[in-house]
Amino acid sequence: MKPASLHRQLMLWLLVPVLSLWILGGVIAYTIAVRFADLAHDRSLFDSTLTLAEQVRAKDGKVILDLPETALKMIEIDPYDKVYFKVSSRLHGLVAGSPGLPAPQPARIYLNKPYYHDGTLEGRHIRIASLYLRMPGNKADWILVQTAETLIKRRVLANEILAGVILPQMLLTGLAAGIIWLGVTKGLSSLGRLQDEVQSRSHKDLSPLSEENVPREVGSLIRAINNLLERLNKAITAQNRFIADAAHQLRTPLAGLKTQTDYALRQSDPDEIRHSLELLQTSSERTIHLVNQLLALARAEPGWEKTGILSEIDLNGLASEITGRWVPQALKKGIDLGFEASNEPVLLSGSTFLLQEMLGNLVDNAIRYTQEGGKVTVRVFRRGEEAVIAVEDNGPPIPEAEKEQIFERFHRILGSQEEGCGLGLSIVREIAHAHNGEVFLVDSTDSKTFEVRFSSRT
Repeated sequence: MKPASLHRQLMLWLLVPVLSLWILGGVIAYTIAVRFADLAHDRSLFDSTLTLAEQVRAKDGKVILDLPETALKMIEIDPYDKVYFKVSSRLHGLVAGSPGLPAPQPARIYLNKPYYHDGTLEGRHIRIASLYLRMPGNKADWILVQTAETLIKRRVLANEILAGVILPQMLLTGLAAGIIWLGVTKGLSSLGRLQDEVQSRSHKDLSPLSEENVPREVGSLIRAINNLLERLNKAITAQNRFIADAAHQLRTPLAGLKTQTDYALRQSDPDEIRHSLELLQTSSERTIHLVNQLLALARAEPGWEKTGILSEIDLNGLASEITGRWVPQALKKGIDLGFEASNEPVLLSGSTFLLQEMLGNLVDNAIRYTQEGGKVTVRVFRRGEEAVIAVEDNGPPIPEAEKEQIFERFHRILGSQEEGCGLGLSIVREIAHAHNGEVFLVDSTDSKTFEVRFSSRT
């Protein structure tokens, strides 16, 4: 299901309450209008009852209504409503008017006090004003004077009052809706501009989006997008650099393999063929080593998915295992390879695979560039809050001019007779950075040490 647009949602969230309040206001206004219309007409109706009561007389012990027939007919004349009246006595019954006009049903009768009540006469709903009077000269008798009318004028007045209230409210509500629509449209225009800017960009353009003249909330969104673009740019840059480096470094050994293969195919002497195959084997091993180093570098690149699951690692156990793997290689060169563990566990949260790759490159580098009969020592210890892995060797010192470049990719020390691809120390640095660490070269008079320092205990 396609989600609703933000513009529509905001309009609904703002207009629904406004329309609900307008409807509620209309209901309240109608209730008030009916109440005021009833109140006004009740007072008018009671005035008619008082006027009629003033014409009630006692004559010869009887109650009479001292009004001519013409006046009585005039009381019942109304251009809108049907008007009724009734005068009755407790002892003498109906004196004048409509006999079917219902009397009030008060719990207690109060004289000279108006009673307002509803009723039905001739199938019409009516409103009645009733007044009880004392019979002159006869305290045992009382007179009930009533006037009544249908409800047409009341409803007309209520509707007029309602129209006078609702119509301005309707206009104000429409004006408010227009202002809300304009405000929402204006407020979301920055998102539209952001959409246009993103859609108009090339897929190669990862420059930051502009934060000028945008609301604070949209500015936060733009900053989040810019942070994402920055990380994406770094990842793509690293990927492109890796692809370019890999292509450049693989071109030479692959071309050599092809040349040696062509040369071997042209030979007929078994000894020459064997010699060519030995050269092919050596070149293949170098190429495999280069590919493995490139893959290790790719795994350690920022933005690339890390190999393995992060876990709490005891660097003593990890360093002991890796040192043991390189013992056969050290023995071939007559190198004394040793390991010194820390007296306490040195724990680090990280990737076991990457840390093994890092230490393996340091040990390989030390064995490769240490002369026969030399010494290489791997140490794990803690210095304050830092966890440290150190690889020390007594091989030839690194020239001062080379110290700033040894961690660069594919850099090899001039004059070195050892074969390598120049990626080992670059891999060490990338893996150290991925684990919140840094690698340092520490020189002394008779040895050099590479220390990887991890800054926090985990």
